Amino acid sequence: MSARPFSAVHADAWSSELLDVPSLNKSVSDFLAQRVEDVRRAGARGAAAGSSSSVLLLGIAGSGKTHLFARLRRQIGPRAVFVHTRPELGADPSPRQVLAAVVRSLRRRVSVESRQQVEVMAGAMLASVGGAKSHFPNAYLDGCRAQSLEAQHALIQRSITDIEARFPEIWPRYLERLLDVLFAPAPKQRALFAWLSGEEPSQLELDLIGERGGLQDGDVLPALRTLGVVASFGAPIVLVFDQLENLVEEEGRTGRIVAYARLLSELRDTVRGLVLVQMALQNAWVTRIHPALHESDRARLEETVKHLALPRPEEKRQLIELWRAALPEEERARPFPHPFPAAEVEKWIRAQGMTPRMLMQACGEAYLRASMPADEEPASCEPVSSSTDEPLRVQWDERLAQARAQIDEEAQQEHGVSADTIRGGLIAALALLGVKAGDAVKKDIPSLKLRQGDLLRDVLIAQHAHHRSLASVIRAATGLAREHPAILLRERAFAIRPTWKEVERLLSTFLETPGARFVQIDREDLARLIALEDLLSAARSQDLCGHDGQPIPYADVVGWAEKELRCADWAPVAAALDSAEAGSLPPPEPGPKRKPGPKATGGARVVLGRLRVASIDRLVVEARALEPGATSSTVTAELRGMRIKMFGDAIVALEEPWL
Repeated sequence: MSARPFSAVHADAWSSELLDVPSLNKSVSDFLAQRVEDVRRAGARGAAAGSSSSVLLLGIAGSGKTHLFARLRRQIGPRAVFVHTRPELGADPSPRQVLAAVVRSLRRRVSVESRQQVEVMAGAMLASVGGAKSHFPNAYLDGCRAQSLEAQHALIQRSITDIEARFPEIWPRYLERLLDVLFAPAPKQRALFAWLSGEEPSQLELDLIGERGGLQDGDVLPALRTLGVVASFGAPIVLVFDQLENLVEEEGRTGRIVAYARLLSELRDTVRGLVLVQMALQNAWVTRIHPALHESDRARLEETVKHLALPRPEEKRQLIELWRAALPEEERARPFPHPFPAAEVEKWIRAQGMTPRMLMQACGEAYLRASMPADEEPASCEPVSSSTDEPLRVQWDERLAQARAQIDEEAQQEHGVSADTIRGGLIAALALLGVKAGDAVKKDIPSLKLRQGDLLRDVLIAQHAHHRSLASVIRAATGLAREHPAILLRERAFAIRPTWKEVERLLSTFLETPGARFVQIDREDLARLIALEDLLSAARSQDLCGHDGQPIPYADVVGWAEKELRCADWAPVAAALDSAEAGSLPPPEPGPKRKPGPKATGGARVVLGRLRVASIDRLVVEARALEPGATSSTVTAELRGMRIKMFGDAIVALEEPWL
């Protein structure tokens, strides 16, 4: 048990473990579950069935909004695709963000057989079209996988023809790529997911799936409409927009609120079969969001409004009993309410306005006091501190660990962290230093414009996976650098491939421009940026609490971050402020000028020394056998230090003597 028991006062939306009192806000969860079931039943009825609906959930901080999401996931299971998203500081709400979030959820494992959610969703549709029962998608899909490749292809084409005849709004090519995922090997499946998500695939991924480019802006809504139709057959999409209070801007601006309202209205009106769930703090919605809505948007966003209730006395008692059941056996063997003082328990049960979060925190503090040695002097006992430093440090460390895991997960998929995520972290860090980041320099490039006195500085984030897109950004950065200082940022692990000669040439030209800098972001600095944006978003949502269970005021969180985190020392922030040289590195030298580096000793060299000629994909696979942490990015970085010859983008040969 942790030093502070009951410290997990925030529900984990994706946890497989859930301590739940079913009667608490049962009417709300039952209402949402029925909405999902209505979509499932309507899915096979024809083009007029399965319209989308919107529900707004309002409550105070700690009332259990995220817990309700976790309960629905357990209650409905794989029979719905649960998508949990929140406003990002680095980008306005958009259909492309929604598409990326939906496809991420489709990759999740949802059963003990390690089935992906996409298998349940698309398998149910295939079963329904094939005349089988959509309630058993896994069994039907297993039968399809046992067929020949020709039979699988024919099945996909028949399904597309059938679905398009019934639902003309679908995009056949997108549906074909979605169904291809079900039968594709792992490398091709990764490439398909990258394309389906609306993110930028690499050239290798495009070649693997036979596409010429990623999704254009005009493709995103047809893609979402296609997913909505497919999902309605067996696993409707429950799209949850959480922490909507983060849409509120300073100085009374309403641009982000309006962008969100238009997005949700468009989804509700044009995408079939979605269950749209909005979650917000009641005060923020009533005072800031509701007044900013146009009447037509308000009718859609507030189509159905549900208010989360606080636990009744008997529900508080049940919550305490649930938490008590997690204590060591020798403690829970004693009569209730041990180890909590009976008088305190009765006080909690009678108290008005106590949220589940506050109740759990009170239990934790009471448990701490009861655990102190009986002969210990009260003065020497650890007090229940009112300081927020310790809980903020704990919650910062948790978010930092989550950010590192997110970075590693992206690396395993051969992709970098979203540029919008990096932009949001930079905005948050600069704000702590009193620097206000302006709007994007280029509307189509994640970027910032900084003004310090009379000095202007542009920051462009180049997380592009395709060499043509990256080259375009570098050209734009070079043009800007001729007017005033410009900084180009890219994740270090998201390496530039040795074959991208034009990118290398443009990068060298960029760096020759006075005031131009190229900064590669290390893993730890990247994790800090992600964690900071998450921490401050949680603070605005009153999701950070002290030892008393009360929300820590946003100003206190900002004060702690200013004092403890030293954002000015983070390399990308220092580069943006032009106050440090750390992290500023030249790009790889163009081919004709490249000097042979020291001999690499990693897995890629060992494998290539044995094979002499191999594809990049094979190098990655065999390097992983020697070094489990190897990725396409680490292999590419290792190849830069070797004398090699590339044949196209995919084949590499060793120019050095035989080993």
